[in-house]
Amino acid sequence: MNNQNKEMTINTDQFHKDGYLIVKNVFSEQEIKTFREEVYKQFEIDKAKGLAYTLPFWKVTADFVHGDLLSKEILNHILLDERILKIAKTILESETLVYFGDSSYQIGVGSNGFHRDNIDRSNLDGPDWKGKYTLIRIGLYLQDHKNYSGGLKIRKGSHKNKSGEATFVNNEVGDLVLWDLKTLHSGNAVRLKSMPNFSVNNAFIEKSIPEFLRKQKSEERISLFMTFALKSSHLDRYINEYTLKREDTKIHAKASVYNMDVLAKAKMKNVEVVQPLS
Repeated sequence: MNNQNKEMTINTDQFHKDGYLIVKNVFSEQEIKTFREEVYKQFEIDKAKGLAYTLPFWKVTADFVHGDLLSKEILNHILLDERILKIAKTILESETLVYFGDSSYQIGVGSNGFHRDNIDRSNLDGPDWKGKYTLIRIGLYLQDHKNYSGGLKIRKGSHKNKSGEATFVNNEVGDLVLWDLKTLHSGNAVRLKSMPNFSVNNAFIEKSIPEFLRKQKSEERISLFMTFALKSSHLDRYINEYTLKREDTKIHAKASVYNMDVLAKAKMKNVEVVQPLS
C-alpha cells in the first residue's frame, strides 16, 4: 500500500513541547526499499565524480559525499516530496519554505554524543534563544530503529532548557523524524541486546560497547538529512556563522549545483532555494 494516500498525523504541539517529533507511516516499505536502491546508485555516480569520501570513527567508517540532496540527480525528488514539504510547512506554520543547501545522505555508522546543531550551542543567552526559532532538521532513516541500533536519541525539551530526559526516538521503516536545531540529540544510538531501552548516555562508553552486545540489524545503515527554514534573522545568522565560515560546509555548498528543472520544481512547490555562495 502506498502511504501517500493516508492522512498523516503531524502533532505540532508535541513538536514544540519536546523539541522533536516522529511522523508515522510517511512512506511505504516499498518506497523505502526503492530509496535504498537509489542511494546506492547515487553513491556510485558521486564516486565517479570524485565527490565521495569516507570518515573513520571508533571501529567503524561512514561514507559521505560533497553536494546536497537537491543537486543529486537520483535523490532530489525525495527532498521535494510533497509529504516531506507538508510536514515542514505544518511545523513551521507557513506555506512557503526556505531551503539553503543544508542536506546530505550517509551510508554506514558515524559518531555519537549529544550535541546541538544551532549556532549558540552552549550559550543559552545567545540570539538563537530569543524569539521564535525557524530552522528544523528532518531525518529519514531507511531502516528500523525502534528495535535496532543506529537511530537517534533526544533530550526532551532541551530546545528550551539546558538539558532534558534522554530517550530513544523509536522510528520504524517509513517514519520521518524532525527536530529543532536547538534540541540536544545523539546519532548512531546503541541498543543493548539485554536491555534495548536502556540509554547509555556517555559517548565514549557507548561507542566502546562490543558488537556482540549490540542489537544490530543486518542491512547497512542509510540516513538522509535535510533542513528547512523560514526567512528570519535566525536563518541569516546560521548561514553567515556556519555555512559560510566552515571549510567543509563551503566545499559542500560549492558542490551543490542545481539545474533549471529542479529549481523550477522547487518554486512550484513554494520552496525558495537560497544559494549561500552565489
